[in-house]
Amino acid sequence: MSRNLNARSVKPMLEQLEDRVTPTVLLGNSQVISAMTQGLNNVLNDMKTAQGHLAVDFNQAVLKLGTNPNGDDVRSWSHPFAIAVGDFQQILQDQAAIHQMVTTDQAVLKAFATAELIDGDPIDFLILTFFPNSGFNSANQLTDIQKQADQIANDPTVQNEVNFVFKLRNPVVDAARDQITIAIEATKPTFGQ
Repeated sequence: MSRNLNARSVKPMLEQLEDRVTPTVLLGNSQVISAMTQGLNNVLNDMKTAQGHLAVDFNQAVLKLGTNPNGDDVRSWSHPFAIAVGDFQQILQDQAAIHQMVTTDQAVLKAFATAELIDGDPIDFLILTFFPNSGFNSANQLTDIQKQADQIANDPTVQNEVNFVFKLRNPVVDAARDQITIAIEATKPTFGQ
């Protein structure tokens, strides 16, 4: 076997490509933020629907119980009252879900920003760290939806409805058994707060 040392070979050299910085997640028309807000808006709309149902079911319960309740009034009152409790429970669950979703989405955005910083693109990290409440931070859309959810849950009309004391006997003999509110019957979620 003989080698020819005079033979020349040419290795092609790869073309140097320009640096391609990935678009920022927070600035411009970000698909990431719009996907996150779409899910939040779906839950917020469900919460608004529950708020409307609460108003209707609360009024039905008030009408059924009347001002001088007897056994028949309490029986006919119990159904719209139970539905109103379910409506308020839905509001509480949706509010907690929105809080949990926003917390998770913010953690994901922070992880994106940190990864981009490590790869040499500091824009998202700078916005999240130094300008969190600026107009540049489109992640504020998430907290805006969270604020809307809090406004629904703390709306004075909703609070008046859920804290209205239904007197099941007139006059009240035993407050623990003869009075009830929607808020007492609903359970505050253990997540998302």
